[in-house]
Amino acid sequence: MRVDVRSAARQDRVDQLSYLKTVLRQAEHDMVELVASLDSGGDFVELGVRPVSAVADLLRCREGEARRMVAVARAVFPTSLAGVALEPRLPATAMALAGWEIDQAHAEVIEHALRKGAAERISPQQWSSLEEQLAGLARLYRPDELAGLAARMLERLDQDGPPPDEDEPQVNELHLSASSDGAGGRVKGRLDAATFEVLCRAVRGVLCPATDELKSLGERQADALGEICEHALDEGRLPLEGGERPHVTAILDYQWMREQARGLMFDFGGRGTAADLRTLLCDCGVTPVVFDGASQPLDLGRERRCVSLAQRKAVAARDRGCAHPGCHRKPAWCQVHHLVEWVNGGETNIEDLVMLCRTHHRMIHQSGQCH
Repeated sequence: MRVDVRSAARQDRVDQLSYLKTVLRQAEHDMVELVASLDSGGDFVELGVRPVSAVADLLRCREGEARRMVAVARAVFPTSLAGVALEPRLPATAMALAGWEIDQAHAEVIEHALRKGAAERISPQQWSSLEEQLAGLARLYRPDELAGLAARMLERLDQDGPPPDEDEPQVNELHLSASSDGAGGRVKGRLDAATFEVLCRAVRGVLCPATDELKSLGERQADALGEICEHALDEGRLPLEGGERPHVTAILDYQWMREQARGLMFDFGGRGTAADLRTLLCDCGVTPVVFDGASQPLDLGRERRCVSLAQRKAVAARDRGCAHPGCHRKPAWCQVHHLVEWVNGGETNIEDLVMLCRTHHRMIHQSGQCH
């Protein structure tokens, strides 16, 4: 037959391919029927093995494949406890299988779709009609395409979805862990639907365009979360902590300074870059504290370089928010930046100040454009 097929015309080879597929479907149908017979007849029980494990061992296939085959066998060839054949749970699918019109994979898709929670919530009439429609579609589409169609059809029939669980436990949890190397930290957690919605809306509300820093969505969302937290600290609406409003403390270690290291150390153990330090010092109250090796204060400074409230209001009135081209951040979400760094001789005068949002403020310091 192989010699004849290879020498045959194209259409004859196509017809032969279709014929062989029909033969395979017949073999698959017979296999499923035999599995059902062994399962319902108690043969697997007598051997002391589970049906799925037995089928996997006999056919040398994966347990997932064997599990789907057993599920189809029970749905297409069901029997009573006494071994009497019953009406198939999937009658239209059983007919298509018996007629060698669909693959076992199609039957697996239909069985899986009609066993889900959504299928249990529709009426019996809708369930029967859907099974018949899916069996018809299985004759026209591949199994993966049929799975997508089944999901969409179920979604239309079950628009309300599962009922809310009033006794659902609280799932809000958040874990903050500092990195051992001082390079920031990790955030991990899970949120209930309402809290997740609030967080998503807040992050989306301050998300910068991808063209600003050419960052990925994950990186920009992390920046947005940081901006939201920084704004909350600036607003001063958080509870007191140790008698003070929450604030960021940058600690400059004396030995570190002697070794001419550039950067800073935060309260929670993380280390920042020199650019981070310059950004923080632009628009904040600064109390520099330098410790010696025994952590004794050697020099306590005072607030000198931050703008006054009146100056901030004046800059906000002039710039109306972030001065970066195309940015529409409002003044409440912005910081005041020295055009010439204060440490380099810059003055805290109105003409030497500009308002920038957190993202564009960081971009300027990291780009080295400060004087």
